[in-house]
Amino acid sequence: MSRFLLYGLMVTGIGLVFFFSWIPQPRLELTALLPDWLSRWADQDANMNLRTAIPLLFLGLVAGIWLVSARRSVQSWGLTWLGLVGVVALAEAGQLIQPLRHFDWGDIGWGAVGSAAGLVLAGGLGRLLIPHRSAENRPT
Repeated sequence: MSRFLLYGLMVTGIGLVFFFSWIPQPRLELTALLPDWLSRWADQDANMNLRTAIPLLFLGLVAGIWLVSARRSVQSWGLTWLGLVGVVALAEAGQLIQPLRHFDWGDIGWGAVGSAAGLVLAGGLGRLLIPHRSAENRPT
């Protein structure tokens, strides 16, 4: 997958996280940007925190695909996860200035879980699909 496509997906995903986090009304059905079934699901009280995990799962998966394809170190994976948690924390902090929105640690927690799940999924799939080079086959 092209790195420019991956970067574009990441920027788009982060932009959507900020957009939906910072709209004045927390009810997504009022935006008319999502299909009705998805808006109804996301607006149910039982799903208010869980809905934060979904875009972060996507972002974790996209970031993980890049990390696998670039053969990044374990440290890079941890820093990427922290960066994704930082995105959701910043999105939550932005809600402090919205009169109808509120800061919620649960959203940050679910965002952290979603991004970790995406990274783990990408890492697992990468191990299965991309052959690892043995020490003798690595370029010097």
